[in-house]
Amino acid sequence: MASRSGSAIARVLLVVSGLIVLGVAFLYTRLPRPEADRVEAALDVVGVDTGGAFAWILRTPHGAALIDAGLDPKAEAILTELRHQGLGPDDVHTVLLTHGHADHFGGAGAFSKAKVYVGADDAAFVRGEATPKGAIQSLFRRFAPEPARPAPSAIATLRGGETLEVDGISLKVIAVPGHTPGSLMYLHEGLLFTGDSLVGRDDGRKVGLVPASLSADADQNERSLRPLLALPFTAIADGHTGVVADARQKLARLLGKDRAGRP
Repeated sequence: MASRSGSAIARVLLVVSGLIVLGVAFLYTRLPRPEADRVEAALDVVGVDTGGAFAWILRTPHGAALIDAGLDPKAEAILTELRHQGLGPDDVHTVLLTHGHADHFGGAGAFSKAKVYVGADDAAFVRGEATPKGAIQSLFRRFAPEPARPAPSAIATLRGGETLEVDGISLKVIAVPGHTPGSLMYLHEGLLFTGDSLVGRDDGRKVGLVPASLSADADQNERSLRPLLALPFTAIADGHTGVVADARQKLARLLGKDRAGRP
């Protein structure tokens, strides 16, 4: 009798686990899809799809910086693009993470010469000392590849408000808590790297948020977007679709503003 009961419980657990996995898969299909495997965002910026999440390669005078490092722990798509540009992994001197989800930092450890910047409240996720909030993220970690974590000594933390000088190029750091507690954006010459805190929708005709169940605090995420209207950006390079033009005006519409004003 006990054996039958145990078998029944095991079958129920198997079914429940299967339904949860299907639910996670469904939620990730609701993320906007990449517009292409390779996207040119500006003369010095190229985005590559690493398996559903973009990594952005920013050429600098003496190598390259990455904005996010993608899902693939081997960083193969990034390395392929670097080779196309005549560069190798040791030429990547900086990795700027938008947040501490593994589909954005998973390849960071493949660049052993790089200094890795992350929001202070997400640093523990990247180090493997803590896990992001939510059952969805827990299941994602179970089924996603094990990330290539950077060495702890390579990690530096940011709070937002800083201006980073990266090999002669300036990037403004903006704190946008909500998707994760330590989510950041980076502004480079009118192009705003937004990670998952603001993404393209409807083939770039709109901007929006990722599904609320994929964020730590979707309401806080939306509140964090309002100060962006004061920034001088025209386009975004996000974590899942590519580049969205006229993004500041589209953000104003998303937030219910009549006009975006002028930077």
